[in-house]
Amino acid sequence: MQGKVSSERTAMATVYVGIDVCKEWLDIHLHPLGRSFRVTNDTAGLRRLKRELDALDQMPRSALHIVMEATGKWHRAVQRSLHADGFYVSVVDPLRARLFAKACGFLAKTDRLDARLLAIMGEALKPAQTPPQDQALEALQELVNARSAANGERTALSNRMKTAVTAFLRKELTRRLAALDTHIARLDAEIERSIGAEPEMRRRLDILISILVK
Repeated sequence: MQGKVSSERTAMATVYVGIDVCKEWLDIHLHPLGRSFRVTNDTAGLRRLKRELDALDQMPRSALHIVMEATGKWHRAVQRSLHADGFYVSVVDPLRARLFAKACGFLAKTDRLDARLLAIMGEALKPAQTPPQDQALEALQELVNARSAANGERTALSNRMKTAVTAFLRKELTRRLAALDTHIARLDAEIERSIGAEPEMRRRLDILISILVK
């Protein structure tokens, strides 16, 4: 199937679709058609984007190459939705995009210009397709990141406790530390539950633990 898609893509002119993703909007540029438009970054906006792409004259989805930057949680739903509907989507590292922009002499920075840059980058570098991350793994990473942030906050509060003099401040810090300990414990329990619910993640974790304890 992949070979069929690849041969179809090389047998016809490709339209490169640069998408600049932010929380509220998706700015889109079609290259080399020179057309730009904006949709909302929500379900309705994605439906409109797909309608616009499907309306291109005699342009099957296999002839479209979508390029967007990795922007944390904001790009993931867009990537997953487009990938599920058969679009060829590449997610590129923001640093790589900035270096490409610098090499091309793009000094200004606007959402519309960023979308055009990504489309041109797609044509020049032809980045590989990026399958969406497994949703269970994505959720687990979010929990782990939250635990790391909470642990960092706890360390900062503990250091402040060491220098606190007034009884009131020490009492307040103690209360906040206790609340953080409860929060971290709940995160640990949810992380453990999430891993246990996914046999493949549990298998990988057991392998990692066995390596570390040797």
